[in-house]
Amino acid sequence: MKNRRDFLRNTLGLGAGLAAAPRLFAAPQESGAAMDMKHMGHATQRSSTRIVSVETPDVPQLPWRMNGNIKEFHLIAEPVKQEIFPGRTVDLWGYNGSAPGPTIQVNQGDRVRIMVDNHLPEATSMHWHGFEIPNEMDGAPGSSQDPIPPGGRFVYEFTLHQEGTY
Repeated sequence: MKNRRDFLRNTLGLGAGLAAAPRLFAAPQESGAAMDMKHMGHATQRSSTRIVSVETPDVPQLPWRMNGNIKEFHLIAEPVKQEIFPGRTVDLWGYNGSAPGPTIQVNQGDRVRIMVDNHLPEATSMHWHGFEIPNEMDGAPGSSQDPIPPGGRFVYEFTLHQEGTY
C-alpha cells in the first residue's frame, strides 16, 4: 500500500464486501427456497371413484398389456420426422414415432412397468414430473438415475398413488 488513502479505501471496500456477503447469498423472500412447495404441481389428496378419459387429439395412446397385476408399456426413444405445418417437415426426437410422444393412460392405484428403449444417438431418461414415486424411478440423470445409453434400456416400475393428469 502506497499511502494511508489506499489503505483506508481497500480496508473499507473489503469491510463493505464482507458485510454484504450474507445478503448476497441469502434467498429472497419471494424465491422458491422461501415458499412452501411441498404440494406444488400435485393433485389434491382426495380420492376419486370416477375414471375420466383424457382426450389428446392427434396424439396416439400408448398400448399396454397386463402382466399379472402390472400394467406394462413399451416406449422407444427415437429420431422422428414430423410435419409441423403443410410442406414443412423437421427432424425431432420423440417416442414411438411421434413428437410429442404417445399418451400413457393409467388410473390411480395402478402398478405400472414402463420399458424405455433408447434408439437415440445420445443418452436419455424419463422424468415423471409431479409423480410421487420412488427416487430411483424419478429419471433425473446423474442424480436419481444413470442415463439410458444409446442402445440401452431402463425399466421404470412404480405404483401411482395420486390422481391427476400429468
